[in-house]
Amino acid sequence: MVLYKYLAPSRLDVLEERRIRFTQPAAFNDPFEFRPCIESAVTQGHLREYVEQNFDEILKRELLEYPILGQFAPQERMVELLRPLKSRIPELFQLLQSGFLPSVSSAIYNAFNQNVGVLCLSEVPDSLLMWGHYIENHEGFVIGFDGSHPFFSTRRGPEDEFGFLRQVKYCRSRPRVTLADTTGTEWFETKCVEWAYEKEWRMLRVLRDAENRPEAVPYPICLFSYPADAVAEIIIGLRASRALRDRLSALCMGGFAMAKLLEAQEHPSEYALVISTVE
Repeated sequence: MVLYKYLAPSRLDVLEERRIRFTQPAAFNDPFEFRPCIESAVTQGHLREYVEQNFDEILKRELLEYPILGQFAPQERMVELLRPLKSRIPELFQLLQSGFLPSVSSAIYNAFNQNVGVLCLSEVPDSLLMWGHYIENHEGFVIGFDGSHPFFSTRRGPEDEFGFLRQVKYCRSRPRVTLADTTGTEWFETKCVEWAYEKEWRMLRVLRDAENRPEAVPYPICLFSYPADAVAEIIIGLRASRALRDRLSALCMGGFAMAKLLEAQEHPSEYALVISTVE
């Protein structure tokens, strides 16, 4: 499958330097990216089970921190006196967590932005909305990547969330997660249904592996090298300048000789683009 990256004319460096940005979620144009609704830290059932199994051990450990309590009663006696409170702990925790969950959510989001970059690609090369929004009114170009290339398959094992392509899921409702139960994919793979026209696939990389990190505010621009043979197509925009057309043509004949050089043309009778081979 060929997957497409829409680029403004100023981003010719992506081809010339063979480096592409893996972007921090905070730099996306969707403010809900990587921000599901965290409903709770743990479920009542999980918390109750944990307290039931570990209450005495936890309580004894805490009593050791307050030796003055030993003046009133031996440790075992204190455990017996406090054990009736065990049934109330899950209820108390649920009351308290509404106060700390927003800070937990912010901490997780900040950690993502410090450590995780995302390459966003699309199944479609001819979206009028994306040509208009991401390519400066059709003046730029699109790179078609070969999704089966080894560049898109570098995960180190089945549990690794990085280094492979994943298809985005579109939902009408914002995902709601419990921290103890989430698989993590609610952060990585879910977007509002309003974005469904993008038909997005994405790949995550650890930002410390970036080969180049130009400084920017609020986060550095993290660039990763890709092999020339990962490029299957280069599509010239409908309104691309003659200079850009010539440079893309030269690149396709030189460093990207395996890629097809295509162009977007106006459909003669529909609100649509026709992608055809450059003559």
